[in-house]
Amino acid sequence: MVVTVEYTAQLKRASGAARENFELDDSSSLVDLVNAIADRHGDELSRMLKTADGAPQTTIIPFVGDDQVRWNASDALRDGVTVTLLAPISGG
Repeated sequence: MVVTVEYTAQLKRASGAARENFELDDSSSLVDLVNAIADRHGDELSRMLKTADGAPQTTIIPFVGDDQVRWNASDALRDGVTVTLLAPISGG
């Protein structure tokens, strides 16, 4: 399946892209997607997306289409969906 990922805030800066496509196995989960993103982009983005033990950061909020989903949602990904990773934003 092909999944489009949209990045926000500092994730966008760290990835160097506003959006990109990932080709995944049909049984892939959101955690598999995060691992694919980290593998493609390296340490800086990986540290933003994953904890030291490899779990997704709870401060990053995943959306599939317009719906917020939990990281452990087993059926969130389908061919053609857009996953938006919403990073925390601070202001002053």
